[in-house]
Amino acid sequence: MKRSMIILVVSVLFLGLGCLAQFSVFEVTIETPTPLASSAPLSSPNGSVAVIPENPAAIASPVEGLDPYGALYFSIIKEKEYPAPATPPPGLDESVTRLARLPGSCVVGLLPCPAPEVVPTPFDMKDVLATDSDAGALAWSPDGRYGLLVIHPQDDITRGRPTDAWEEIKKKNLKDLEISPSVLYLFDAENETWRELYRADRKFFHSPRWSRDGQWVAFNVASSLFYFHPFQADDGVYIVRPDGSDLKQLGGNGNILGWVGENILLVRNLRPGSPTDFSHVVEKLGFDGQLTTLFESSRRARYALAPDGSSLLTVDGPARAGGSPQISVNLLALDGSVIRSFGTFSNNAPAYFPAVWSPDGSWVAFANLRRLFIGPRAGRFNTAGDTFGFAPDIREVYVADDQSISPDYLDVQFSPDNKYLLAEVYEGSPHFVVVSLDNGSSTSPVIPHLDPFVVDEEYLGVPSFFSWRQ
Repeated sequence: MKRSMIILVVSVLFLGLGCLAQFSVFEVTIETPTPLASSAPLSSPNGSVAVIPENPAAIASPVEGLDPYGALYFSIIKEKEYPAPATPPPGLDESVTRLARLPGSCVVGLLPCPAPEVVPTPFDMKDVLATDSDAGALAWSPDGRYGLLVIHPQDDITRGRPTDAWEEIKKKNLKDLEISPSVLYLFDAENETWRELYRADRKFFHSPRWSRDGQWVAFNVASSLFYFHPFQADDGVYIVRPDGSDLKQLGGNGNILGWVGENILLVRNLRPGSPTDFSHVVEKLGFDGQLTTLFESSRRARYALAPDGSSLLTVDGPARAGGSPQISVNLLALDGSVIRSFGTFSNNAPAYFPAVWSPDGSWVAFANLRRLFIGPRAGRFNTAGDTFGFAPDIREVYVADDQSISPDYLDVQFSPDNKYLLAEVYEGSPHFVVVSLDNGSSTSPVIPHLDPFVVDEEYLGVPSFFSWRQ
């Protein structure tokens, strides 16, 4: 497959603009094909619309309700091809994308995989706004019925530009910039419908997070994605019911990590825009809008909140200029104290990414420098926080390999029963790798039309931005 397609996917996932607020927000620069022709739209009782393909027989019947491993939802991105000697226009992204799904049991290798089933959307998938914590994938409710996506058409802030053009953007006031509306969409997977949960003009939404009981959705609202634009009075954290009722602005201006009981956990950068000072504060935001500081830190760290909201998986990014090359992977209590250390390592460049929890919170997984690791949340060994190397109970489960370009892990998720680990890995091309955590074996699922090297079938494109509906 073309190397530029690889660059597109990898850059979307990893190249956040350095001037973005907090811990980097970036856009999904992909376009959909011509919308699927449809018969008369079917309306649900709540007014949402189900988009029906012209040829329903061409799409497999949903099996996720019967599959013990649910369904895997993901985007399929395909670059427009130009017959030689024609070449793509410089600086123009002409890729296409569709939302698709597969039965979970085929992904983990228990059944042969059918061709991906296309999931119609009432919006243009190029307008999905992704952050380093959301990655453009559906965020599922605890019961697995509803998924969330943020849609934001391209504008002066999200549109790709040369570096010198961003200097002009910095000099402009917000009121002088073209800024599109943001829409938080809710997908009902049982009824196959999409509905606008909340829309706001000239705003950016990100980090939608379900409460543990599924009764609330919290999300960030911002007037800009850049630290040099002033915070507005109507920015901050909002909550809303899944039916769109009881919308409320709580306040706060940090990125949402998740829910701790009836409180929302935030991380806020104290020195936004600084290339060397990564000081930040972790705060708890209550329903009454009150903020409580839990701890401050100067680590260049990413956090992943445990499913039960009791602790933070914490991974260091690349060493800052002139700093120590030793970076750590830790489990922190909500007061910032170290519960256990998974290891301290010497690494001058790549961050430990992704770092994720199993659905029940008993395991963690993280990747770095070709290698994918897992470890139990509660270790049997008391490893000192400054011990160099891995804790004894950390296990390497996969090593990515590519002879041309350093491979990367684009995303990692556990299966609903904790028995498998699914990774999207760049090895020559982005593809899925599933690891059995029982026996340590790994394989790439054979998915029709997704292998660029199979010449006797139509190639649909690169899989990306996946989420497991349980």
